[in-house]
Amino acid sequence: MNKRIEKLIYLGKLAEIVINETQAEKLIAYMDLLLERNKHINLTRIVDEDEFIKLHLLDSLTLLKLIKNPQTKILDVGTGGGFPGIPLAIMLEEADVTLMDSTKKKLSVVQSIASELGISNIKTLHGRAEELGQDHQHREKYDVVTSRAVANLTLLSEYCLPLTKVGGQFLSMKGRDYQEELNAAQIPIDVLGGKIAAIEKGLLLQSEYVHVIINVKKIKPTPNNFPRIHGKIKKDAFPISK
Repeated sequence: MNKRIEKLIYLGKLAEIVINETQAEKLIAYMDLLLERNKHINLTRIVDEDEFIKLHLLDSLTLLKLIKNPQTKILDVGTGGGFPGIPLAIMLEEADVTLMDSTKKKLSVVQSIASELGISNIKTLHGRAEELGQDHQHREKYDVVTSRAVANLTLLSEYCLPLTKVGGQFLSMKGRDYQEELNAAQIPIDVLGGKIAAIEKGLLLQSEYVHVIINVKKIKPTPNNFPRIHGKIKKDAFPISK
């Protein structure tokens, strides 16, 4: 067995993530191809293999503990280089994973690599979350909506909760200094139909967690006036009246 594959499996065990050899081979192959394409189009700033394994592959897979149905329908908002969507698709072969991004070139590269590796349970979706959230084909159609985007939690909730079906969950991966964002997002999450179910620890590295996972349960439909158009979301404060 390749040493890198052995290492990924071992690190997975330390993180309480069970990765078999076939899955590990595919995860490493995805890393290799992505880093090669990254020389021509900016898909990731993490180019060191050890860092990539930890901060992209394993960090993405910490979401597995919160995804109970292996046949779930997942939407990865702002996927970039395919994270966390591609690692989840590799591990959950029966899941239906949609990778959404506003940059078409990135989606084309990710789709090409996935096709080359035989990752057949993914599709790509080009567009903005605030527009797709008003599209009946996508509004409240996904069991699990994920995001590792850098936007604050209030913005992310308005992007992601309209796409989450009632009974589903929005999983937001945030940095260790998340509490202020969480406090500010409490009322918007409620208005948008969500309820914070739990705050989970993500990947532990050198005694510190890379991310926390904010698990938001969708308990009621999102009001029709959300999400607002892009300029309104960016410029105006969230309206707190229901």
